Amino acid sequence: MGQSWDDRYRNSTAWEQPNRLLTSFAGLIPTRGRALDLACGAGSNSVWLAERGLEVTGIDFSAEALRKGEDLAQSRGCTVHWFQADLQSYPLPAAEADIVVCFCYRDPALYPRIRAALRPGGHLFYETYTLNQLSYASGPRNPDHLLRPGELLTAFADWQVLFYRETWIKHGLASLVAKKPGTTLSNPM
Repeated sequence: MGQSWDDRYRNSTAWEQPNRLLTSFAGLIPTRGRALDLACGAGSNSVWLAERGLEVTGIDFSAEALRKGEDLAQSRGCTVHWFQADLQSYPLPAAEADIVVCFCYRDPALYPRIRAALRPGGHLFYETYTLNQLSYASGPRNPDHLLRPGELLTAFADWQVLFYRETWIKHGLASLVAKKPGTTLSNPM
């Protein structure tokens, strides 16, 4: 499994721009604090967050992706803490993140861990493929890796949902921006 992900990152340069959902809501990003980038891939989101002043931890299964992320961070003059790990077993720090981002990764067992990792008042940015993706010729094919209808919205329904969308134009995709209830004194915006 790790080799195929390493090969995917080794042979592509399509991972250098931050996710549009994240950049569209740049006004929610604090200028200090901590961010977790889960399944960070080649680190474009991690680097983008670090450039805004956050202390960022990027976690991914692929060593090649993390190497590309480190190269990108160095070229942009910022620091990211990279960890090669399987998110199914990697322990996330409790209530330490002001921002959690997760793109192109689905594991419902991760939802409670995300909830615990984010500080009160922190923001979650989550976007990944839905079962509608199976209607398209390319992209993820394993239904276990694809969101069910309304899955993200249901998983974080008790949070303040700032943006939610499920689309099936070009891709089956669900996008969520949500704020965890409560306030945090350590990170005023």
